[in-house]
Amino acid sequence: MILENHLIYIDITQMCGIGCDFCMYADKHTIKDRLVLTRKSKGNISKLINHREIKRVSISGEGEPLNNIKAFKEILRLSKGGIAFEFITSGFIPHDKLIKLYEDINQIIIENGDTCNIRLSADSYHIAKIEHKPHGISIKYYLDNNLKNMTFSFRSIDTDKKFTRKYLQEELESLKLRSAIKIKNSLEDFITVGNNKFQIDYKNLVKPSFLQNTKYMTLSEYVTAKEKNLGKPFTLGNINKPPLSNGMGITIKPNGDVFFYGIESNYLANIHSDDININYFKNLVKNNKLIKTLYTTPFMELMDKISINENIKKLINETNNPYWIIKEIIKNDKTILNRIVKND
Repeated sequence: MILENHLIYIDITQMCGIGCDFCMYADKHTIKDRLVLTRKSKGNISKLINHREIKRVSISGEGEPLNNIKAFKEILRLSKGGIAFEFITSGFIPHDKLIKLYEDINQIIIENGDTCNIRLSADSYHIAKIEHKPHGISIKYYLDNNLKNMTFSFRSIDTDKKFTRKYLQEELESLKLRSAIKIKNSLEDFITVGNNKFQIDYKNLVKPSFLQNTKYMTLSEYVTAKEKNLGKPFTLGNINKPPLSNGMGITIKPNGDVFFYGIESNYLANIHSDDININYFKNLVKNNKLIKTLYTTPFMELMDKISINENIKKLINETNNPYWIIKEIIKNDKTILNRIVKND
């Protein structure tokens, strides 16, 4: 089993005051935990993000990561060079503060020889709840400064495609920037300004039962679309297009606990108390039959095995997102995944 091209997720905060209806972490926002880096945790994060097999380091939150900018900058400064960072945010702060943040990020990544993609939420739920819209001014900042190390992209949901396209074009038009939408596939668009193009990703919703009379992408449709784009079966882990091999998706939570993304019922370590590195996690995948099965079995094949009764089928349909289903199933029946392993 080859494991490389890994993705490191670092959730730096649970604080969020936006309150989107579809938020997967709304129950966490009352805890308001945030990542505070100690000498030991910095050492562990440094070993992980600087490993030669890391494809991307994604900084986000179970809340809004702009609420813990200190931790984000500290993580950027741990780089030894050549890291592809990503920062996922609503960008809700006043424009002058946001531009100052961009300047700070750009300076750090240029000094270290890294890149950073700022990925801005552009769905109707976020847009309706933030006063300072960051999307148009972010593209203008990119164009005005001829950025090389920093890029921008947008994220939305599959039910909001028309809204997102129209909104982004109107924002750019208000800044006298002409744009066009290029549809690449069912999960991805580009908005172009001159010769510059900015990606728009669409995700399917977790637990979309709050929607009424709205057609959303089902789990099967979403996984099928992902597999078409990837050119290979979709599994848990970090899935890469051929010829790249798949890797691990390692998630660090605001309290320092570490999990594999999508398998967050299995606690692995804590960056504040344990000594960890990439090989530690690779050995966990290779030596744990359950995790190895989840990383190597096509996802919809797993769902067929799990669907042992109508209640489980209903749970899968209601959850609707591949990275949340394992968590929801274990809440209801801890023995089901063990049955998968026994059947292999």
